[in-house]
Amino acid sequence: MSGSSAALVGPAMTTLRSVVAPLASTVRSAGVVYIVVQVVIWHSFYTADPWLLAAPAVAAAWGTAVVLSLRRRWPSPVLAGADSAVYLALALGAQGCVPPQIRDDMFSWLLICMSGQLLVSAWYVPRALSLLLALVTPAVFWLGAAQQPVTNSRTLAGAAILLFVVALAHTLARRELHRRAAAADEAVDEAAAAASEQYAVLSRNIERREHERLLHDTVLNTLTALARADADDVAGAASRCRWDVALIEDALGDPDDPADGAGRPSGDLAGQVRSVVAELRGRGLTVHLDVDVDVDDGRASTVPARVSAAISNAIREALSNVAEHAGTGEAWVQVRLIAQPGDAEIPGRLQVIVRDSGAGFDPARVDQGRLGLRRSIAERIADCGGRASIRSSPGQGTAVSLSWPACEPPGDPGPAVLVPADRADRGLTQETPSW
Repeated sequence: MSGSSAALVGPAMTTLRSVVAPLASTVRSAGVVYIVVQVVIWHSFYTADPWLLAAPAVAAAWGTAVVLSLRRRWPSPVLAGADSAVYLALALGAQGCVPPQIRDDMFSWLLICMSGQLLVSAWYVPRALSLLLALVTPAVFWLGAAQQPVTNSRTLAGAAILLFVVALAHTLARRELHRRAAAADEAVDEAAAAASEQYAVLSRNIERREHERLLHDTVLNTLTALARADADDVAGAASRCRWDVALIEDALGDPDDPADGAGRPSGDLAGQVRSVVAELRGRGLTVHLDVDVDVDDGRASTVPARVSAAISNAIREALSNVAEHAGTGEAWVQVRLIAQPGDAEIPGRLQVIVRDSGAGFDPARVDQGRLGLRRSIAERIADCGGRASIRSSPGQGTAVSLSWPACEPPGDPGPAVLVPADRADRGLTQETPSW
């Protein structure tokens, strides 16, 4: 293959290579078999002088070596050029080893092998050289056959024309298929570049939204709590402010700086959930925790760090809502990680439920401007490929369900689904974006 084509290693060019190499190997294998068949058919000619077997033996041995090379790797232009040189030499000097009855015929083993070799020269040598070989090969075959005493000019001309047509067909096919493969690879590269750019934009948007959520979860909630807190609770307010500052500094730190990332979530799902629960307990909320995965559990390590962080932050927001809005001092958190059957390498299905038996609320009357559920829980879980649903009704408490991966088919995971508790069994759901 030419130097310009060798640089093209896209999927279309790779597919083309994977098709041409086996095809060339099959054609050359058929040529080797044909040599053996011709020797057997014309055994009387070859047994008359054993030296006549030298040329077909060389052709069969060389063809076998090329077949083995084609099966192992994409041959170099040097090998392809050497292959052409061997058959050009046979065309000049081995015509006498072909039975006179078929020497000028299109069924000559030498003609069949040379026509099969043209596939290699057309696809593996530099493009300019392949065009030259398309002209030289039939001329050399004509010249070698014309030196023998028995020559039928009509059949010899037909054989030479056949070689030229085969060489030209392979050359044109290579040019057209390379052009199409190069165009396809260019289109794939452009699509990949566009996808990469869109992914970068999406990543920046996700990061920006997470910063906005942290602002809501920390500063805004803390200011609200301070406005409602007793004057004697100075220590609790200071502790909460320190925690908020630590979260914001970690979120705004350099992800590549080990010092900034010292406190960044590492993917320890159980540890992060316990840390959140301890934080809310420190704020006076009684939290009953039920976690079925431990730090040393192999299943827990299959949950990506980004998902663990999103789940733990969503649990923090749900518990904060309980502490501030539910009118109760008690909540329950249940975490379940169900491994995929028979494959510990595949992340399991994560299910989290945060519930309380407090005042609850009416989903139809939720203020559309509130951001707690819409951004801090629903969007946060959706951004990592999960889904959040909230079931509540006045006087019947609230249950926040988080699942990852989302139970729905891949695609838009949608907003949080708010289900009135008294109608949940009848499957009447209502979409609303916030709490």
